[in-house]
Amino acid sequence: MNLKKIIIFSVIGFILSGVFFGTILYFTVFRTPQEASNNMRVYEFEIGSFSTNLSNHKNFFKGEIVIETNDKRLLNKFEEKNAELRDQIIETIIAKKPDDLLSPEGQQALRQELIETISQVMTSDRITNIYFVDYIIQ
Repeated sequence: MNLKKIIIFSVIGFILSGVFFGTILYFTVFRTPQEASNNMRVYEFEIGSFSTNLSNHKNFFKGEIVIETNDKRLLNKFEEKNAELRDQIIETIIAKKPDDLLSPEGQQALRQELIETISQVMTSDRITNIYFVDYIIQ
């Protein structure tokens, strides 16, 4: 009788610990980033309109860019470093060829490159996205 109780309590303890550790494992490892990012607040900064030539061609880029971040303190820093940000963004856009920017893949590559450039200027990894409010290439 004593051996049966030990086995029953061991099985119950094993099941409860499996449920407990399984729950912890789900919330720490298997939870998708989409679920985690739904709780995150984001802030937007309109850096303004950009007009510049592209590469060595006679083509022209015109667009408005909005920067998204999840750090509210960066909004003030964006205003402080506005001139440097605009300069680096224009340098990045000027280096592109028109054919690179006309495809969706090229636009996504430009977006990623601008995120990296802005992150370097701001010395922050809290830049989450770049939005092109207006995007014209002539």
